[in-house]
Amino acid sequence: MRGGDHPDDNEPLFGETKRSDRIIQYVLTGAVTFMVLFTVASAFFYFDNKAKGEKVPITNIFYALSLMLIVIGQIVMIIWYREGDLDPKFRRFIYFNAFTTILLCIAGNLFFHLPFAGDCDPCTCPTQPPTAPPTT
Repeated sequence: MRGGDHPDDNEPLFGETKRSDRIIQYVLTGAVTFMVLFTVASAFFYFDNKAKGEKVPITNIFYALSLMLIVIGQIVMIIWYREGDLDPKFRRFIYFNAFTTILLCIAGNLFFHLPFAGDCDPCTCPTQPPTAPPTT
């Protein structure tokens, strides 16, 4: 038989999607979207010296830009998967990338929102136990 003469040529490449798979995809998409938007907003609008009139730290801008580039790659893979250009085995890889993106967002938010040990006075910093002054 030639390539176009097969009777099952009109079937979708991956078959019909199950309802549970669709629900997982929507929940994961919502979680990743919320985390990425919150992280990018935190990168630009939440930093310690905002009241003093300082600009956004370059590390925050670099982190947000890197995160957005990772997300763009993820979106391209999802589009290719939905169009049928990727094998079904790549669905697990897409889920893995979504999970790692969520972890990157959590790490970024911890970086943006928690004070560093060197950023505050050891005697008054709430994250560090009080230390005795050095003896000479």
